[in-house]
Amino acid sequence: MTTCGEDAVHVKELRSGSESAFNFLYAKYALKIYSTSRKMSLSHEDAEGVVQETFIKIWKNRERLDPSLSFNAYLLSILKSIVVRLCQRNARQLLQTNEWVSTIDFIANQTEDELIYAEMLEASLREVEKLPPRQREVFMLKRMESFSLDEIAEKLNISKKTVKNQLVEANKFLKTRIKDREIIALLMILSLLD
Repeated sequence: MTTCGEDAVHVKELRSGSESAFNFLYAKYALKIYSTSRKMSLSHEDAEGVVQETFIKIWKNRERLDPSLSFNAYLLSILKSIVVRLCQRNARQLLQTNEWVSTIDFIANQTEDELIYAEMLEASLREVEKLPPRQREVFMLKRMESFSLDEIAEKLNISKKTVKNQLVEANKFLKTRIKDREIIALLMILSLLD
């Protein structure tokens, strides 16, 4: 597994047009995007299309990438917007083909749910970016990359107790910020991505 810092190196290379950096990031994240898309009730074909469209957007906008920000969070933001558009397009197609009204209602509600989910995820990820750098790194490794406490301690060359303390502090900060903003709990959102 790689660290967030290694992602930053590859993102910096990608900004300069490095195909090997692009291939590295694709290999690292394509399956995660596919799996997340499937968890959002997309078909195999649609999920594969989401992976392709996500990385096409990454390539086209590579010069605007910020290596200091979480590449994983950026990918998830793109993923959510693509899924929302896909659900909207599917709903329009059903309307045009005169499918059952109950199916249309289901898709319409799903689209609204996806919009809400995407907005809450984006707001939550903005709060994560406000964490101090070490807390953010520990939090992202644990919650977004599913590292164990031991793996995080080894990767960052810190004690397991320090990792736990950083997570506790990060969780306290995020719970306060999220409560203040009256949005869904960040950990609940991130648990859907596991």
